[in-house]
Amino acid sequence: MVVYSTTYVYYNPWYRPVLYEGEEGHVLTAPPVGYQADALPEGGETVTVDGQTYSYADWGFWQPSSGGYVVVDPPVGAEVSTLPDSAVAHDDEGEEPLYQFDRSYYTKSTNDAGRSVYLVEPQPPAEEIDSIPAGSVSFVADDETYYYVDFNFYVAYDEDGETGYVNGEPDIGAQVNTLPAGTTEIEYEDVTYHQFDTVFFEEVEDESGTAFYEVVDSPGDDEVTEVEAD
Repeated sequence: MVVYSTTYVYYNPWYRPVLYEGEEGHVLTAPPVGYQADALPEGGETVTVDGQTYSYADWGFWQPSSGGYVVVDPPVGAEVSTLPDSAVAHDDEGEEPLYQFDRSYYTKSTNDAGRSVYLVEPQPPAEEIDSIPAGSVSFVADDETYYYVDFNFYVAYDEDGETGYVNGEPDIGAQVNTLPAGTTEIEYEDVTYHQFDTVFFEEVEDESGTAFYEVVDSPGDDEVTEVEAD
């Protein structure tokens, strides 16, 4: 079980720290893809998609792996019976509501047995915003500036003289000279990571000994303890 030393538990259910309008908080989230555990969380349900079997538990999708279970990407077309209360309904005029929880999307339907279910849908086209609110956290990775607004990351684009912002996160391996404000420092297997929402950084050095930060995969399972930054 992954437990931080703060007042929240990161597993069963999972929460993640966020910054909203400059204030720190925590939101319910699905377990991160790639997380492995020896046993499935209790209270899950079994779903089958295209001949593949998944366990839907703690709002995430699991499959057997290496004697345990691993969290995988939500399979498009999967039917689940429930969504958390914090799932957000996006209503577009003339279309069925699209429910979003964390990074997953669902539509509500009725299955052959007459039960209400939620179907996993592909991620919709990248959401765009016209401007970045004042005071929003930002950081630069590989010469690209990333902005954090309402729990989402955005990058700027310019098209036909029009500037806007579209969803985008830094790739694994992207280099950062300065960490974003509000980053949480955690330690896993004697390695210190710097977490900002779903993005993890690790401090490294170049050949000359100059320190910088690199975007890395999230640390694995077992115990992860939050530590105070120096």
